[in-house]
Amino acid sequence: VVVYLLKLALRPWRLALLSQIFSAIAVGFLLLLLGFLFWMQQGLKSVLVRLQGEQVVIAYIDRSVGTQEEAKLLESVRSTLESANSFEIKLVNAKLFMESVKGLYPDLVRELEDLGKDLHQVVPRYISVSGMLTGSDLERIRALPGIDSTESSKDRYHHIVGAFLTLRWVVRILMGGVCFALLTGLIHLSRMNAYLHYDALALLRFWGAGTGTLVGPGTFSCLLVGVLGGGIASGGWMTLGVGLARHIRSLSTLLKGMPSLHSDLALSLLLIGAMIGLLAGLLGSFPSQSRSSQGGVGV
Repeated sequence: VVVYLLKLALRPWRLALLSQIFSAIAVGFLLLLLGFLFWMQQGLKSVLVRLQGEQVVIAYIDRSVGTQEEAKLLESVRSTLESANSFEIKLVNAKLFMESVKGLYPDLVRELEDLGKDLHQVVPRYISVSGMLTGSDLERIRALPGIDSTESSKDRYHHIVGAFLTLRWVVRILMGGVCFALLTGLIHLSRMNAYLHYDALALLRFWGAGTGTLVGPGTFSCLLVGVLGGGIASGGWMTLGVGLARHIRSLSTLLKGMPSLHSDLALSLLLIGAMIGLLAGLLGSFPSQSRSSQGGVGV
């Protein structure tokens, strides 16, 4: 009986081979697209985390703080940020500020040097903190004695963050559409294959076969299409996907933060193809099983 059911399941591959092969190729292409969209959605998530958390905080030192107290204030800011993930902190006084702009604006530096003791009244002293910071870190820095005011670059990528959030939602909608197209297409293929099994299913029902036996051939036929499509997607992911992902990451410095491709996703595409093929085969075979139970042998 098992051998007969297996031969019956392979009947669509003998009578409509091109239809099964083209369906498997379409499944493979859609699965490859689904995997790429999933990688993009996850990659944009890491980019958004970096854009929303990475910032530069400028803490201006109060004029009442003496030069000898600058190092102590710098250590106070550093100890305040011990809980931060990663950051870079440095003290910029009048001397360091003038050295940093000396090559670009030599005339300005000479004018500032002519001010003499009044130089500290013109050139502000500040502590620069850059890295993955939170809103509470900014509040703790602002509350330190000796800090006059603070500025943050948190909202400098606000428009880019909004664009990436919109892109993530578009990618999610496309992923849902691809999954729906995959399942719908395989269900129609399963129901088409059921017409090739119709006479045999009616005979098996007449002999007293159960529901599991009747849905087996159609389910197995669709499962083969899903497995073959998953194999095509897995091979395409290992070959074409790597180059495509490298090209996407090279488009912008922001996109360089997207993760590299993993071979685990290739195996996942194969398993997803098998699962969708199995599910579509079951959904497409049950209606044909009902028709065979009502139509009898004489159809």
